[in-house]
Amino acid sequence: MWPIEYTQEYEDWFSLQEDENKMVINAKVILLSEFGPQLGRPYVDTIHGSKYKNLKELRIKFKNTVFRILFCFNKNRNCWLIIGGNKKGKNKDDFYAKLIRQAEDLIDKYPEILEGKNA
Repeated sequence: MWPIEYTQEYEDWFSLQEDENKMVINAKVILLSEFGPQLGRPYVDTIHGSKYKNLKELRIKFKNTVFRILFCFNKNRNCWLIIGGNKKGKNKDDFYAKLIRQAEDLIDKYPEILEGKNA
């Protein structure tokens, strides 16, 4: 199992989701925890356009939602869930530009995400 950690911002986003969506999201997070960096498409994909090369997205499609959760593995091989969003009905380029910017700001805010140190 790969340890999963998350930012307060991810937790805040997650807490706003409906219970049924939370169950589906948690199921994919468990899958990520089991397979770690080896988990690939269709569940995980690389993010392009970020200054952080190890930024990836957890891809979740359920009913009328298309969730994307940006995450990365740090030097200690812990997985950090950084921020999430619902892509459904949004312009793809705008959605990713905003989500990537949020994730980069959070990585800059919390050095332990990449460094593997506790705050």
